Amino acid sequence: MRDYALPSHEECLSMIRDCHVPVHIVRHNEAAARLGGFLARRLIERGVDVDVELVERACLLHDLFRVCDFPLEDFRWFEQPVTEDDKHRWRRLKARHGHVRHEDAADAFLRRKYPVLATAIRRHRYIAVLDETDCPQTWEEKLVYYADKRAMHDTIVPLKDRLEDAHRRSSIAMAKAGIVRCIELEKAVDARIFELEAEIFDILCLSPDAVTEEFIDRCPGDAEPDAD
Repeated sequence: MRDYALPSHEECLSMIRDCHVPVHIVRHNEAAARLGGFLARRLIERGVDVDVELVERACLLHDLFRVCDFPLEDFRWFEQPVTEDDKHRWRRLKARHGHVRHEDAADAFLRRKYPVLATAIRRHRYIAVLDETDCPQTWEEKLVYYADKRAMHDTIVPLKDRLEDAHRRSSIAMAKAGIVRCIELEKAVDARIFELEAEIFDILCLSPDAVTEEFIDRCPGDAEPDAD
């Protein structure tokens, strides 16, 4: 029995609505939650002790403050009609949390009431796997980290495809900002993520690339993340 608090599924949705999380980010979080929950259940079947609800709730909220990382001048690329209320809320969030990355902002927001959830979310940042003191350590933290790296926008894709897409978009953003891209760092992080993938799937006796949305759909009880 867990000795820490978690928000209910509905409370997670309420936080998402209150923060006006953009539609495309919500869909990405939901895709990560589907994969994370699926993997957690399969690990349990293999005798691994995993808190499925912690994995799913952390995935649903892992990009709660992602908008704080965005420049909020041009909204044309958003996949939704952006209202003045949206803009006002996002700018307030960015003013309050924009001095840190979205992972740390969510950690600070959730830590007092949900410290275990907050840590799982903080540790999904890309370079966390190289951080000896703050890398994903528990199965729940590892699954949240990994599920995020398999969800390309709102679609579960092979890890290689997801990382290549992320690096392409990151290189464009860094070039515009005048930031030098560190290829060696990317290689080191990516290698560790593939090691994490092997750690998970060696237990499951599955091919990682075989676990697609269609594969999950065919598995009874895994069509949607658990709700209360």
